[in-house]
Amino acid sequence: MPLIGVREFRERTSEVFRQVREEKTEYVITYQGQPMAMLVPVRAEIIEAAMVPTGKQSLTGGWEAYAQLAEELRQAWPTDQSRQELLDEIRLITPPVALTDLGEIEL
Repeated sequence: MPLIGVREFRERTSEVFRQVREEKTEYVITYQGQPMAMLVPVRAEIIEAAMVPTGKQSLTGGWEAYAQLAEELRQAWPTDQSRQELLDEIRLITPPVALTDLGEIEL
């Protein structure tokens, strides 16, 4: 299994992906000489077969989690204040954030 550094991988991405796709080559990608990831070919039919049930399960589970959260919010919601009053209160205690407060953003 060949090792390839991040810089070299960036420069040869198309070639490396072609080798993985066509020749089933596996790579260990290194960062500063240390292994950090593996790039291995996959069989599409196995991945697709695993994704369908997982997708259905997460879709169902996701909605159940949202329903549970909504119920918890309903139970904890203060009944003596309107939504507008709550929003106004939050705005009063939360200082505005200027873009300059965020510092530099790394891309």
